[in-house]
Amino acid sequence: MGAWLVWWVLLTSLWIMLDDSVATDELLAGAGAAALAALVAELATYRAATRFRMRIRWLVPALRLPGQVVLELVIVYAALWRRLAYGEQPDSAFVTEPVRYGDDTPAGVTRRVLLIGGRSVAPNAFALGIDPDTETMVLHQLVAKGGD
Repeated sequence: MGAWLVWWVLLTSLWIMLDDSVATDELLAGAGAAALAALVAELATYRAATRFRMRIRWLVPALRLPGQVVLELVIVYAALWRRLAYGEQPDSAFVTEPVRYGDDTPAGVTRRVLLIGGRSVAPNAFALGIDPDTETMVLHQLVAKGGD
């Protein structure tokens, strides 16, 4: 019940942010949709035989995400402008970043999922996966900006 409640609160908050209305009927519709979505999320984790385990300290790097998104938007739009104005094709690349792979517990799996998802939010890079042997994350950069 506690996990369902956390899902419900997060999804209701998302509804309020996206709907941008605090009218009673809108809030009730959002609460109902969030309750149903929380139930589906709990059923999916039950069927997958895994649990979502999160540590608060994992969210600290997420504070850099808005700045990273803005910076990478500038990089991508600048490359788009150079392509349209001068016909210059930007170089793309596969790069690696060192990361800690961790263990195969539910908490370790959750950390890796959040790491890959968080790294893929900004528009210039998409995380393809983490290599457990070398403890590196493989990324595709739309506009190459360095790395291994």
